[in-house]
Amino acid sequence: MLYWLAEWLGFPGVLNLIRYLSFRSGAAVATALIIGLWIGPRFILMLRMRQGKGQPIRDDGPQSHLAKKGTPTMGGLMILISLMISALLWMDLSNRFVWACIFVTGGFAAVGFLDDLDKVTKASHRGIPGRIRLLIEFIIAGVAVTLIVSRTGTDLYLPFLSGIVLELGPLYYLLR
Repeated sequence: MLYWLAEWLGFPGVLNLIRYLSFRSGAAVATALIIGLWIGPRFILMLRMRQGKGQPIRDDGPQSHLAKKGTPTMGGLMILISLMISALLWMDLSNRFVWACIFVTGGFAAVGFLDDLDKVTKASHRGIPGRIRLLIEFIIAGVAVTLIVSRTGTDLYLPFLSGIVLELGPLYYLLR
């Protein structure tokens, strides 16, 4: 969003820094950190109050794992909120790679959220079966690869060898 604003204004003065990916990356990291530190304590307190006992722990696991008993689940939402706000604020939203990254991150986070929600609501350590989780994650990854490859092509550029390009065609999807 800030990139579009700076571009619309013609990148005057200090806003010229926004042109540089390295500056936007650093600013996005700093923004995500600040947001995470700001919302973190309240977010964890809210999760503790809403979940009560927290994530159920298996009894047959290692004894050191029992220390996690009562820890609230879904803490990844705090990280996801920080990351998404920061990415949407600083990145060039006309870039399809940014959208593919946001789609994969959001999709995998949704799978994790549903898994944790299932664990908390059923008071069981099982959650969503692993095969179903993997199937959904493969679908998300497949959509992202299709989104990226549909515009970039299926050429493989070999590192350290200039000018050598291999056209992989349909094999690109399998080797990616």
